[in-house]
Amino acid sequence: MQMAEVVRVDRSRHIAVFNVPMHGHVIPTLALVQELVERGYRVSYAVTEEFAAQVRAVGATPVLYEVPPSGEAPEDMGEGVARVIGVNMVALPQLERAFAGARPDAVLYDVYAWMGPMLAARWGVPVLQLAPTHIPYEGLVREFFGLDDIAQIPGLPQLAGALNEWGVPGGVHALTLAPPRVIAFFPRSFQRRPETVRAGEAHWVGPAIADRSFQGRWQRPQNGKAVVYVSLGSQFNSRPQFYRDCLDALEGLGMHVVMSVGAEVAAADLGPLPDGFEVHASVPQLDVLAAASVFVTHGGMGSVMEACALGVPLVVVPQMAEQRVNAAQIEELGLGVHLPREEASARALREAVVRVASDDRVAAAVKEMRRQIETAGGVRAAADVVEKALADTPTVSA
Repeated sequence: MQMAEVVRVDRSRHIAVFNVPMHGHVIPTLALVQELVERGYRVSYAVTEEFAAQVRAVGATPVLYEVPPSGEAPEDMGEGVARVIGVNMVALPQLERAFAGARPDAVLYDVYAWMGPMLAARWGVPVLQLAPTHIPYEGLVREFFGLDDIAQIPGLPQLAGALNEWGVPGGVHALTLAPPRVIAFFPRSFQRRPETVRAGEAHWVGPAIADRSFQGRWQRPQNGKAVVYVSLGSQFNSRPQFYRDCLDALEGLGMHVVMSVGAEVAAADLGPLPDGFEVHASVPQLDVLAAASVFVTHGGMGSVMEACALGVPLVVVPQMAEQRVNAAQIEELGLGVHLPREEASARALREAVVRVASDDRVAAAVKEMRRQIETAGGVRAAADVVEKALADTPTVSA
């Protein structure tokens, strides 16, 4: 019998994580950070003040940078990338100063946090990309951005120049379309066109999920009713008419409905609620999903993976291109229903919820995806990849 490889590494070493201030990018990384801290590593996490408490809750040290307020996220992904390029350019000098006396032994970075590999190139330490969404595949630029080349995205020349100036190997096309080493927080079976992925190393570990009691708690009502959870996530949730359509759609089904609508809609008030409905600005999502029979969602990868990990079928109403790609994968794999936003009337929402709640084929597909997520390795597998990268790397931290 072949013996498993033993990775020996000094667990007192320093790991730096770099991210952009977006819930869908920070939240998937927190369980990995907690696992690394529990294994004995010193973890610094570069992000904005908005996420400092969550970083501290998992045992890491926030390294804060400041960026101007950006307002509601744009639906156009090219415009969104242009914005995060600006975030990187503003954050980079701040983080260079912050880490001047505390150089790490390895860098983990979100797909949009290019300041991570820039600083890593200067420090001469290994880098690992943390992918909350599809690893770049053949056709991604067209499907995500509607472009023929990422060079057409506004701000890409600025980013390319910065990467060259900092000595990042391969330049902007290599780093963004063929990163050298990637940890993806979803299983390979959900990856769009996995056979065309050009990453040097791709590790599809599935969602990294751990305790999130720092987000609060939610208790299932003792009424015995099936639970429907409705959320459009944190970026595209200013949709009061959609939530009103959900009220009309789900009233009278005999289900308990939990709706997370964002601070703006919650403050504006949706009006009188039918019996059995809860409306909140936000909820502890894992608690609600653990009780849910159906999830009406925007289709962000983090939300989709959390639902699949907990065995919840999906009604997906995507709000932008990346979510439409996820919705296509969900339909192809039989995990639920894709309901285009322009078709999401109260009647269509009601029919979709009733269908996925009762379809045995959807239930079987969700059960199989849950099995694949369980075998992908999750947070421990992700931490093992980090340790392997560190194993043969000389200690450089101050």
